[in-house]
Amino acid sequence: MMKKLAQYKFYTLTVVGGGLTGQLMVSLILKSNLIDADKLCWINLNANKSKDSRVSFLNINNFFQLKYNFKYQFDINDYLNIKKIQIHNKNEKAPLSLEEDSHGVIVKNNTLKKNFKISKKNLNIFTSRVIKTKHDQYNRYLSLEDGTNIKTSLVICADGNSSTLRDLTKIKYASHNLNHTIISGYLYSKNFDNAVAKQVFLDDSYIGLLPISKNNNLVNFVWSLDSKVLKNKKSNFNFHDEIVKKLNSFFIKYNIYFEHRNTNKTDFDQLQIYSSNVKFVNKPFSERIVLIGDAAHTIHPLAGQGFNLSIEDCFDLLKCI
Repeated sequence: MMKKLAQYKFYTLTVVGGGLTGQLMVSLILKSNLIDADKLCWINLNANKSKDSRVSFLNINNFFQLKYNFKYQFDINDYLNIKKIQIHNKNEKAPLSLEEDSHGVIVKNNTLKKNFKISKKNLNIFTSRVIKTKHDQYNRYLSLEDGTNIKTSLVICADGNSSTLRDLTKIKYASHNLNHTIISGYLYSKNFDNAVAKQVFLDDSYIGLLPISKNNNLVNFVWSLDSKVLKNKKSNFNFHDEIVKKLNSFFIKYNIYFEHRNTNKTDFDQLQIYSSNVKFVNKPFSERIVLIGDAAHTIHPLAGQGFNLSIEDCFDLLKCI
């Protein structure tokens, strides 16, 4: 019996990844009128997920390009302007202060998703993961878990730090575990200046602090903690209590105090906890595929530059296309 040949759906461009990077890439392609929407395919495993309580820092150049060159609509209430970055350490007499009219802006991810919103009319969206891939001279072929087969001229891969497609295509990368655990969450602070971002360097940890609201005194923290500290602690280690204790001890001299209000009702009570495994792809492309965002380079989150690199990847790739 003759083996049945797989039926392939053909698209000129295919974007893989449902995070902010993938969504921005799809949005930019459509906004630039590079191809018709029905020639574009988006493999988005997050298509049914709506809320994202996290925040992103956009440097002023990227924000300017998004707002004025690509005409994304940001209302004045959609972002906080960061005019000062202060860098602290335990032996300081005063923090190192970097002052500008604007270093950049803090934007909630939900606001970015709303701005990058994509009309699903004529756009082909698949919510099944890629499990196999192959290529020939002219196309790359993707087989999805649900049985869908896709043939495409170019795959733009934005599927994150643990990229499946990067592994399937055997694209080499350097990886290094910093032996730190990253904890990200939210605290309240009435005294925190919402035009200032802070970085604090201590013996066993580094802490980034970003104001995220003009009204309710919410501060986003990114805490990079030596993993040995966690191993030596008991299993009931309370991250919120520990970070509040550490910050209040340090900032008492500046009359800045933090607290955690555990309501169990909002997304701001949730913590993100993950290892600090950084990756770098020296050659982020192969036959008919290119990597962008965290699939191509994962950096330490303290300075908030990861998404800025992703935005610049999208801009550069748009020019190439």
